[in-house]
Amino acid sequence: MPALFALVTAATVRAETAAGNYQVVENWAQFPAGVTAWSPATGVDLDAQGNIYVFHRHPAMPIMAFDRNGKFLRAWGEGMFKTTHFLRTDPDGNVWVTDRGLHQVFKFSPAGKLLLTLGRKGVVGDNASHDAFNGVADLVIAKNGDIFIADGESTNTRVVKYSKDGKFVSWWGGLGKEPGKFDEPHSIAIDTEGRLYVGDRRNRRVQVFDQTGKFLQQWTHFGTPWGVFVKGDRLYVVDGTEANCLYIASTKDGRILDKVEGLKNATAVTVDAQGAIYIGEVNGANVRKLVPRH
Repeated sequence: MPALFALVTAATVRAETAAGNYQVVENWAQFPAGVTAWSPATGVDLDAQGNIYVFHRHPAMPIMAFDRNGKFLRAWGEGMFKTTHFLRTDPDGNVWVTDRGLHQVFKFSPAGKLLLTLGRKGVVGDNASHDAFNGVADLVIAKNGDIFIADGESTNTRVVKYSKDGKFVSWWGGLGKEPGKFDEPHSIAIDTEGRLYVGDRRNRRVQVFDQTGKFLQQWTHFGTPWGVFVKGDRLYVVDGTEANCLYIASTKDGRILDKVEGLKNATAVTVDAQGAIYIGEVNGANVRKLVPRH
C-alpha cells in the first residue's frame, strides 16, 4: 500500500544553529503523499545500509522507512498498535517495535513482514511473568540474537532476557533505588562489548550491566534519561523532561563530552555511520536530524 504513494518534493534543506558542535538539518525526510508532517515520534533507528526507520503516532503509517538521503521507501503497521513506543533494528536488519498500550513487542523483516510477537495482546503481567509485560518500553538485540527488554513504563520494574527464538531466559531488577533495582526502566542500549545501558528514568540515572544482569556501574548526571543509545565508545542520552537536551558521553566513565540543548520532549536517539544524530520528539512531533559541524 504505502509503496504506491508518490513522493512529496522536500523543501530546500537548510542548516540552523544548534548548541554544541552540531547543526540542525531541516526537512531531511521526503514524506509520501498524504503526510505533511511528523506525528509524535517515539522511536528511530538505522540499519547497516543507513536506512532510517521511524515509529510515530500516525494512524495509517506508524512505521516509516527512508533511505540515507531521506527518500521515502515504504511504511506499514496500520491498525496494529495502540501506543507506539520504541523502535530498534537488529544486526540482521530486522525492525523491532514496542507497544506499551498492548504490552507487546513485534519483530518485522526490513520489508515489514511480521516475524515474531512477544507478550499477549492486552494482557498485563508482573515482574515474574515469562510471557506478559506491563507497559513494555524498549528493547535491544545482542549480536547472538538474545533479546533484552526494558519492561518498565507502568508498575513493572525489570529487564527481561529472551533467547533469539523468543524463549524466556531470565529477568532482573525490581523496584528500588539501590544499584541493580529500577524505578521505570525506560530505555536500553548495548555496546560492542555486550554491556547493557539502562535509562532508569524515575531514579534519574543510567545503569550498566553485563548480560546476566550483573550490575557494573551507574551515572547520575544525565538528568532524567528518556532514551539511551551507544555508538562506538560514545553514550547518547536524551533528557526529555527537565533539560530537554542530548548528552554525549564516554562509555568508559560517563564523562560528558558534548551537550545539545533546545529539544522538545526527546524520547529516542540514534546515530549513523557519518555521525549524524536522529532524535525522536514526542510532544515536539518531530524527528530531528543533527550533523557535525565541519
